[in-house]
Amino acid sequence: MLSRAKISSKVAITAMLILAVFLGIQEFKQLSNQKKIETQKKALQEQADALTKKNEDLNESLQYLNSPNFKERVARQQLNLKKEGETVYSFADASLENSLQNATQAKQGNITKWWNYFFAN
Repeated sequence: MLSRAKISSKVAITAMLILAVFLGIQEFKQLSNQKKIETQKKALQEQADALTKKNEDLNESLQYLNSPNFKERVARQQLNLKKEGETVYSFADASLENSLQNATQAKQGNITKWWNYFFAN
């Protein structure tokens, strides 16, 4: 009877050890999955924050595009409009004049260029 009790206690201890190992493995898997979920949650939160920031920037841009100041600036620059009673002055850029002069010289023929080189100055 004593050997039978020893055997049953050894079987019980072995069963408990196997159960403890199994539960330990399950706990490790659960902690590992929880860590993955936390990492994904953090990445999604960062993505949501970035999208919120982008949305705010787009709303600010939209507000500016709908503002009277922007509409006036576009009307002045692209449509060449002015307010009543306003005088507009335009100053020519020297580089623009040089590029126009170079363009007209490029259109001249070779003989005209030689003639200007020797006799125009």
